[in-house]
Amino acid sequence: MPTEMTRSESFRRRTWGIRMVGYALLFIVVITGTIYLLTRSNNGDESEEPSRFAAVHRFETGDFHSLAVDQDGSVLFGHHNGVQTSDDGGDTWSVLVETPNWDAMSLAFDPFDTERIYLAGHNVYLVSEDAGVSWNETGSDLPGLDLHAFAVSPNHEGRLYAYALGRGLYISNDGGRSWELLSVDIPLGTTSLAELPDDTLLLAAADSGILRSEDSGKTWSLSREGIDIGVIFTLRADPTGQRVYAGTDRGVFVSTDGGRSWTGTALDDIWATGIGVDPADPLKLYVINSLGYLYRSDDGGETW
Repeated sequence: MPTEMTRSESFRRRTWGIRMVGYALLFIVVITGTIYLLTRSNNGDESEEPSRFAAVHRFETGDFHSLAVDQDGSVLFGHHNGVQTSDDGGDTWSVLVETPNWDAMSLAFDPFDTERIYLAGHNVYLVSEDAGVSWNETGSDLPGLDLHAFAVSPNHEGRLYAYALGRGLYISNDGGRSWELLSVDIPLGTTSLAELPDDTLLLAAADSGILRSEDSGKTWSLSREGIDIGVIFTLRADPTGQRVYAGTDRGVFVSTDGGRSWTGTALDDIWATGIGVDPADPLKLYVINSLGYLYRSDDGGETW
């Protein structure tokens, strides 16, 4: 381990200049995208829905990061200042927690303990052991807490994945107490991770597309057949791995072969920035767009 960490530190020193340029470019992309969205939402009637499909809800928060669904069908929505929850399929919502700078970029239920919820984002990494009633910081040896992607394994109890911006992809096998570096060769624009039942890893990077690894994250290959252009915002897999959904700037895509190839769903006219899949029903999914509209499908994306 010391040798590996030494190599990674050496790598980071050698690539410092390149990474700084990358951060600058990523900042420009984010700012440009924000200006575009604000301009688009301020032109015309803001109450007009951007899709031909009717939304089940519109959030009034400042941003719209993540969705997660538990075994009982409860849905969580994460934004920059906390979490909201719905028990009626997304029609009505209540505040679960509202705290400034609890930037819930990623929300994940633990499939081995449905009371446990993970929240990760910009300089925040919290765990709830009571379904969101209370939240606690967790002591860990991650090199940084600017966590732009986070995932819980559906296959191995206690296994977690975290992408720390500029530091690399890390894995924990003890519920997040200790972490091991998997790879520093991770795109800066990484926003989402998913592990499939065969331990294949999928990664969504806004600046690179969808990447696939069959060796626990050591090497990656592009996986964009059928989805070869556009921006990828998020990935969600159902627990069986039979269906994987991708949120893009051209709506929602689905893969039924472990992320090797993709086809578009009917929801093709929004920027799909967050997806939640019901673990009890892989055909039931929730999607939030870049303007805060929430859409629901009960048939795998054929209708919304």
